[in-house]
Amino acid sequence: MISRLQDALAGDGKVIACWCGYADGLLTRHVANQGFDALVLDAQHGFHDEASLLNCIQQVAQVGKSPLVRLPLDRWDLVQRVLDFGALGVVAPMINNADDALRFAQSAKYPGTGSRSYAPRHAASLYGMSVEEYVLAANEQTLALAQIETREAYDNLDDILAIDGIDGILMGPSDFSIFVTGNPLPDQYGDGTIGLVEDIAKRTRAAGKIAAAFTLNPAHARKCHDFGYRLISVAMDSSLVQAGAADILSRTDF
Repeated sequence: MISRLQDALAGDGKVIACWCGYADGLLTRHVANQGFDALVLDAQHGFHDEASLLNCIQQVAQVGKSPLVRLPLDRWDLVQRVLDFGALGVVAPMINNADDALRFAQSAKYPGTGSRSYAPRHAASLYGMSVEEYVLAANEQTLALAQIETREAYDNLDDILAIDGIDGILMGPSDFSIFVTGNPLPDQYGDGTIGLVEDIAKRTRAAGKIAAAFTLNPAHARKCHDFGYRLISVAMDSSLVQAGAADILSRTDF
């Protein structure tokens, strides 16, 4: 079955994710074996290439967790490729208007909704499905999440959400803060943007779509959850390594 994300998000459910920039498959598998529901493999600002994405998607899926991929900017060809690798969700950065959203959705969905090219064998095998089962389920059970991170995207949010095949949005708080406030140093979920962040979740859920968010710590994650975001990244793989090392060293008192 490939409906792990959709099943978890049904009703008022939630998905807790870790944002993973390291390209090492064994480290990714260790993170996936923790309590996270999903891992977002970052190919925009992380260190992933196509080979590491293929490896890490398999590592995550094999331990029963949901792999998602954030794409590099404007890599529409890679949308279909990572879905063929077995990604259950794709995040496209800098979706600013309906045209951007339509191009993304067309790449992410099979005909009937989009124009995703037919090559489902590997993804179907990864989830123990027949090719026919995978293809019939994929449009509804793999997520296309448009990253909202500019004032333009906020102003066009309703048009983006109206595009068939866009399953939801992902709030990108750093760039959103920069673009909205004009301050080159981000203030994630700060006073200058927090009202807009809450409004984005409200409008997304009113449209019947998924509100997702990248957060830097549990306090931000709780705030986003209270606003109505339901797929929430609460940590980065790099921060887990740093926090684990700091904790061990702080208790090494000899």
